[in-house]
Amino acid sequence: MNARLLFILLLFTIGALWYIIGYWRRKAGGAAFAAARLTEKSEERERYCRLAVMAGHREACRMFCLLHPERFDGHSPHKPFKLRGIRISFYGYYYPSRYNALLNDEQRAFCHSIYQFKQGDIHGIEFFKTCMNALQLKKRPYHIMFMPCSNWIKYGQRFKRLDWYIGKHRQDLTSGLYDVDICDARESLHEAKGGEKRILERNYLITGKIKGKEIIIIDDVLTTGQSVVDYKEEIERCGGKVVAAIFYGKTLSMPSMLLVQIHVWGNHIAHIIERMTK
Repeated sequence: MNARLLFILLLFTIGALWYIIGYWRRKAGGAAFAAARLTEKSEERERYCRLAVMAGHREACRMFCLLHPERFDGHSPHKPFKLRGIRISFYGYYYPSRYNALLNDEQRAFCHSIYQFKQGDIHGIEFFKTCMNALQLKKRPYHIMFMPCSNWIKYGQRFKRLDWYIGKHRQDLTSGLYDVDICDARESLHEAKGGEKRILERNYLITGKIKGKEIIIIDDVLTTGQSVVDYKEEIERCGGKVVAAIFYGKTLSMPSMLLVQIHVWGNHIAHIIERMTK
């Protein structure tokens, strides 16, 4: 048997073994992911999810990221950060509906509360108070302005209760609900196809006297931040000064599958080394 034939047989054997290993690796990943979805115990869900990630299961990588959003997003609820010169605070993570099957009950409930806030079914006072406290701003007579919606009906439904709360219980603040006129209805940015990449169509006019006022913007969900930046520029064109913005939710930035795998494998290897050195 010549050397070329041996080399071909060796390559064939390696390829067959690689295929078999990959096949059973995918099977193991699918089984671990199914177990993670079925279990109701958080510790078991975590363990099975890690095993599935290590086996290369794509949906398990997403699930792990959803289990630990603070490890991958870069920003945490109630911890202010700067976005293009604006001090930002948000109440919790918002998860797009395409991830609904991977969420736990608490995450689903929070996302549902955001939809309720958008529809005006809940007032959002707790979110407002929590985020305002998190900003840790100096005590000044800040003016609250609300992000214009796709039409004036949604704008009123969404923010009228916060407007009432500010007027009734926060004498240190003023509400700018009526500083904005919604001129024409436009397509909702969140409901539109490819909405995360679209630029907000301006359908409002700032008619209130905001010159010289220090302003905090309120909105429901922060995704790219383009909408709040555009609104800030319009406010400052009218003489106001935007000092901060608060959001009910921030859309989770989903990392790459490779990054999640590196994180899980890194933790696994570190745990093995720690056990060996004891």
